[in-house]
Amino acid sequence: MTGRCQQLVLSVLATAGGAWAQTPDFFEPPSPTERRALVAVHTSSPPTIDGALDDAAWVAATASAGFVQVEPRQGAPATNASSVRLLFDDRALYIAADLPQPEGRFNQRDLKRDFETNECDLFSVYLDPLGDGRNAFIFSVNPYGAQRDVQVIDDSIVEPNWDTVWRVATRRSETAWSVEFAIPFKSLRYGPQGTPWGIQFLRRERGVNEDTVFSRIPRSVGAARMAYSARVDGLVTPPPSLALQLRPYVIGRLLKDGDAPFAFAPNVGGEVTWSPTSSTVLDLTVNTDFAETDVDRRVVNLSRFNVFFPERRQFFLESAGLFNAGFQGFLQPFFSRRIGLEDGAPVPIGAGTRFVYRSEQRSAGGLAIFTPEHQGHGATLFGVGRYTHHLGEQSRVGGMVVAKHAFAGSSVETNTNVVPVVDGFFRSGPFTTSASLMGSITNAPSTGTSLGWSATWSNNVSGPWGNLEVNGFNISKSFEARTGFVARENVVGLSINGGLDLRPLWRPAWLRNFGPWVDSYALWQSSTLQFLETNVLMSPWWMQFSGGDEVFVAVEHSEQRLSEPFSPVRRVSFAPGAYGFDRYGVQFLTQASRVVAFQGDASFGRYYSASRFGGRLQASVQPIPHVRLAAQYSFNRFWGEGVESANVDTHLWLLEARLALTPKLQLIGSYQRDTDGNASILNARVAWEFLPLSFVYVVLTDTRGAFRIENGQLPELRLVAKVTYTFRP
Repeated sequence: MTGRCQQLVLSVLATAGGAWAQTPDFFEPPSPTERRALVAVHTSSPPTIDGALDDAAWVAATASAGFVQVEPRQGAPATNASSVRLLFDDRALYIAADLPQPEGRFNQRDLKRDFETNECDLFSVYLDPLGDGRNAFIFSVNPYGAQRDVQVIDDSIVEPNWDTVWRVATRRSETAWSVEFAIPFKSLRYGPQGTPWGIQFLRRERGVNEDTVFSRIPRSVGAARMAYSARVDGLVTPPPSLALQLRPYVIGRLLKDGDAPFAFAPNVGGEVTWSPTSSTVLDLTVNTDFAETDVDRRVVNLSRFNVFFPERRQFFLESAGLFNAGFQGFLQPFFSRRIGLEDGAPVPIGAGTRFVYRSEQRSAGGLAIFTPEHQGHGATLFGVGRYTHHLGEQSRVGGMVVAKHAFAGSSVETNTNVVPVVDGFFRSGPFTTSASLMGSITNAPSTGTSLGWSATWSNNVSGPWGNLEVNGFNISKSFEARTGFVARENVVGLSINGGLDLRPLWRPAWLRNFGPWVDSYALWQSSTLQFLETNVLMSPWWMQFSGGDEVFVAVEHSEQRLSEPFSPVRRVSFAPGAYGFDRYGVQFLTQASRVVAFQGDASFGRYYSASRFGGRLQASVQPIPHVRLAAQYSFNRFWGEGVESANVDTHLWLLEARLALTPKLQLIGSYQRDTDGNASILNARVAWEFLPLSFVYVVLTDTRGAFRIENGQLPELRLVAKVTYTFRP
């Protein structure tokens, strides 16, 4: 988009939103000379990490204040004046924050690691050790000391389950809380000596529903947009050292499949992480096991798209953003959950390695995984190579090659799938554009070689007035990504979504913002351009109240063309043909950090040739921060043409209880019942972090409550005990 076109669009949007907004619509990141500065002070006597800011080192450090609001009044001074201080020595960066809270109540959701950041009070540190304004390492804590660590690339690719070694402690009083961080340099990837680190702080106060930051940002961007960060002065980083991390494990399984007797299966394995330089990481995994990984949440899928389940296994979450391309959750040439699974059944991972390099100018990485022969499937080798080159301050171009070679087994023949990718990400002011072009080469002796291609394009513009996004994509009939995720095959489509964030000065005090929004798409068959479906979901009225509660009404119109029968749930099936139908709904949610919180939705109307009523209700109770009880129930009723009986119902239950004796010792139990998928899953876990990133897990999984169906998965009882130890020389 040319500069003149950008100025024209910005002018129109600013004019349209000026009567509604309380603050200017756009402002550019600060220049190097305009950035706020925070001085880091060297200390020879590091502070004790106990949450109390009474160490002599903290007294000598300069306190920096001046936090400003992001929500609800962008740019206004913080209601409660927070202050921060920085220290460092040869081993770690130390950060302290003094956080007044005169109302005296701390809003807390639970004490689990990687807690939900929108559900409680918190304080977060955002670091840009590479100094390129692109990479953010985020360390968050809530008033009771629960930890969360995240990696973000370009404020768009998020790795929420990344974990590293760091320490934090908090102290609470009747009118404030304080926090101390110790973040080892070995836990970060940083540039050479003299690289100007970026730093940002975010404080969330749920009691007044206010977000504040140290360095001012537009409301339309996140605090991870490090181009807006402050500058760290006075920091001297240590030279790269032997950054070696060993993480062995030992595990014991007690298994019972169906009517088979109990079997005991011990195992050992582990991971090695080595950083030969401060910007390079090499990982090796052997006999990898993911017994501690949480079970997926069941869903009733009423769409014609494949369901996307996010990756939860820790090894694949490290630096996952580097290998991201395409549309997250819709079309991804590389999706690590395809590794270690064949036809929905788990396959053991024999060994794997990953290499990642990041600098101010470029990023590069490689991944190789080997899975041995298992239950008729031959051994398989997976490989990924990735390179990105940075353009300007916030753009990049890159390429990737994803390959899977399956050796012959008793039930499969040798086959190979290779997916080359070129992609780009471009940002200028409020405009963001991304695009990718992918090919696929698939070869097997019985079918020969087939070629396919796909492409994606996205353009987004956002500001305090709201956002608008336009996406286009094509997935050819013969495109295959056997180590990727494809939500729909042989389609070309266009989607438009966006909404207004209206905050007129005349609105009442109980209303924070409101506005309409729309989410729409249209699909055609790629090979013939025959129309497949279109869907428009819109809310003419969405409101967020000053306390954080939300409510909206929605109207949905859908046009569907079926070329073959479609059966979304058992005993409901629709014949080929053209369908048009409308649905109406309402949704609400209460502010999540309350002792008792609710959210739910209900919709009714036509569904192809039938009628459907659907609803979902979720409730949680947290009498004290250490205890949380939650329940979720989803219901669908179908009747009319295409339904086998008078009514067909689906029920989906989720019950969960969490007891946190401390932030390091958690007891979690959950039960899921899915009547349509005939799933009954009981899962109970004990997780104890006895040292940083060293855990003891005891996990019980029981699926015997489901009645058996033909060709269904055998009921299973599994008890697993696993110990992992993280050692740093």
